[in-house]
Amino acid sequence: MLPDNKLSNKKFARQLRLLLPSDFTFVFNRPIRSSDKILTILVKENPKQRQARLGLAIAKKSVKTAVHRNRIKRLSREFFRLNKKKIAQADYIILVRPGIDKFDNQIITQSLAKQFNYLRKKLLS
Repeated sequence: MLPDNKLSNKKFARQLRLLLPSDFTFVFNRPIRSSDKILTILVKENPKQRQARLGLAIAKKSVKTAVHRNRIKRLSREFFRLNKKKIAQADYIILVRPGIDKFDNQIITQSLAKQFNYLRKKLLS
């Protein structure tokens, strides 16, 4: 088993999440958006935060089964955690489109990479 200090580097820490409804409302109010055929990412700079934070809005209407919703959440969180140093400091919300559960993990990860790369350039310009 790993010591606690090594394990904490591998977690998707609480301070990296959008938790409160007010956090989500802040981002939904006039965000910068990036979309493709399977997902949309909304982003808004938050001067109060020193790091990027992630929120997930994956509706049952878009992804019927809990297994698929959880897979998409897990992929999104893991991508965010592994790339947090490359991601611009802002608040992000990932929304999915119906049919995303038909795509494999590699395609979803590629879509996330493309969207976050576009948003980083957009935020830094």
